[in-house]
Amino acid sequence: MRPHLQMFALGWFVVASFVAPSAAEAQGIANLFGPSIPEISTEKLIKRLTDPEAMKKTVVVDVRTPAETAVSVIPGAITKAEYEANADKYRGQQVIVYCTVGGRSAAYGKQLAAKQVDVLNYKGSILAWVAAEQPLETLEGEPTRRVHTYSSRNKVPKSYQAVY
Repeated sequence: MRPHLQMFALGWFVVASFVAPSAAEAQGIANLFGPSIPEISTEKLIKRLTDPEAMKKTVVVDVRTPAETAVSVIPGAITKAEYEANADKYRGQQVIVYCTVGGRSAAYGKQLAAKQVDVLNYKGSILAWVAAEQPLETLEGEPTRRVHTYSSRNKVPKSYQAVY
């Protein structure tokens, strides 16, 4: 190894030795951000959305920005703003949250879980949905193949039109 690379590696080892948390400290750090919430897969979400009885006990919430939801949503989903404006209406239902890839929805799901809401995060979110070639609709309920991908780096199948 070259001398400057050896010094770099040694430097990181020294820093990690003094900065890296113990297992107990790491657990405390994880708890600082709240426990992770359970996830639902694409397959299970499809099954849930096609089961009328299950849907009576479920609300799907899109937590993306208004600009993103204006392009498309998963069929039957409501926006975060609509959910929050009518939270009492959905009390007792299981809430499934999603965003573009799952990060924002996981954070929002933790907020809901802290309020004792039965919540699942849709793993992979809308990008996983379109990767599985599932339908989308506008907020008015019209079918569409447009999907807001948040960034040009996020790719969708050719049968969809990426918007960002």
